[in-house]
Amino acid sequence: MLCKIMDRCGGCLYNHDNYPLSLENKERLLKDLFPNEKIEAIEGEWNPYYYRNKVHDAFAMENNKLIMGKYEKNTKNVLETDSCLIEDINAQKINATVKDLAKSFKWSIYDVDTGQGLLRGSLVRVGKTSKEILLVVVVTDSIIPSSNNFTKAIRKAHPEITSIVFNINDRDTSMILGKKDLVAYGEGYIFDEILGLSFRISPQSFYQINSRMTERLYKTALEWGDFKATDTIVDAYCGIGTISLYASRFVKKVLGVESNLEAIKDAVFNSKNNKIKNVHFTAMDAGLYLQELKENGVEVDGIIVDPARSGLDQNALKGLLDLEAEKIIYISCNPYALKEDLEKLKDKYKVVKMKAFDMFPWTGHVETIALIQKI
Repeated sequence: MLCKIMDRCGGCLYNHDNYPLSLENKERLLKDLFPNEKIEAIEGEWNPYYYRNKVHDAFAMENNKLIMGKYEKNTKNVLETDSCLIEDINAQKINATVKDLAKSFKWSIYDVDTGQGLLRGSLVRVGKTSKEILLVVVVTDSIIPSSNNFTKAIRKAHPEITSIVFNINDRDTSMILGKKDLVAYGEGYIFDEILGLSFRISPQSFYQINSRMTERLYKTALEWGDFKATDTIVDAYCGIGTISLYASRFVKKVLGVESNLEAIKDAVFNSKNNKIKNVHFTAMDAGLYLQELKENGVEVDGIIVDPARSGLDQNALKGLLDLEAEKIIYISCNPYALKEDLEKLKDKYKVVKMKAFDMFPWTGHVETIALIQKI
């Protein structure tokens, strides 16, 4: 299977015809970055196609023709695509229907240069286990011509859609979504299940895009943590609480912290919905929260960190060094940032072992887990 626009799209790094080679290259990258560490064999996908449970397409006008696709590598240009080998197939079809309906309803298309136009993009989130589907139509204005007729038409074409939201993004920004959501159908969110737990996913919630690999990654994280039933652990950058709630099965208490208030609202709901009572969530900067725990004399036995691609900021590094938990499970989507952070922690912590997970097959991304022990 080959992608005709791979070189221009930039989403994938490897041709889609030799998966073992891509795994070999990713594992080699990790070994080159960390030549002195114990690195276990990379864990790959059993089916590396159509795995993305979140699919976004942008819209643009080209030669008076409406096109839909991805932003071309290193540009603001929309590259027309009719199929993608790593995105959920049904989600792709729904986005294509949004495009067709936009033409029939004569919606104006957003122009990144002028800042004019209504329709910016279409985002579909799929519950791979629950089969629930959330459609998010990204527009620049809350006044949407024929929005009710659009909702009826898209539901008729795709009765499998369980909720529809219009997201208002009127900012001159590269961010896909704005801050305001208008629910047109359903509850404005969907549910999905991983590791026997149910999670509410809102338009702006962070949720790992590869559900199968997420389960394998989280299982390894808790196995490596080897936490005790009497332990208190922190889940920094907890998002909607996925790993916090899973970890709650193995320890006395989990303290989850996340700066995104909407994610914390979902996390609190998810804990109640799953009838889990030994997890406490806080909306706060993760680093400042860790420092606050130290100031208040809270004893922490272990910490799980899963930061953004930029890695740990100075507040988080200071918090980790101050708390001096016995072990840290560091989950990273950027091995280069991981290398920098481990260097800054080396006076108090040593790496026990590391392992890569191919969370994003065919792309250049490498998800890595590191077990770090206090010296």
